[in-house]
Amino acid sequence: MRVGLALLAVLAVTGCGSAPPAAPAPPPPAPSDVISQQRARIDDLDRQIIDLLGQRKEASEAVQRARTSAGGGRVDPSREQVIIDKYRARLGDGGAQIAKAVLEAFRGPAS
Repeated sequence: MRVGLALLAVLAVTGCGSAPPAAPAPPPPAPSDVISQQRARIDDLDRQIIDLLGQRKEASEAVQRARTSAGGGRVDPSREQVIIDKYRARLGDGGAQIAKAVLEAFRGPAS
């Protein structure tokens, strides 16, 4: 029993029998690397946003054609407010500005 206790004491002091020390954390990436990676990500996101906005424009034009051919106006203010509110709820006041810009850009001619 004494030998067992002595052996445990030696193991504890020398670190034997315990978990190996953790590997040192890798150094943080250089700021220039972070900037480069995030800019590539932004470029990819912008491509996706532009594609989605193109699809949105097509859908908006189809709604406008259907509404005006049925004798309605080209703009539905209550629907536009719902859209603005959705953007604001997700993105804050900047989101409301984005929604207004999207709506205005795809509203079509006032003829």
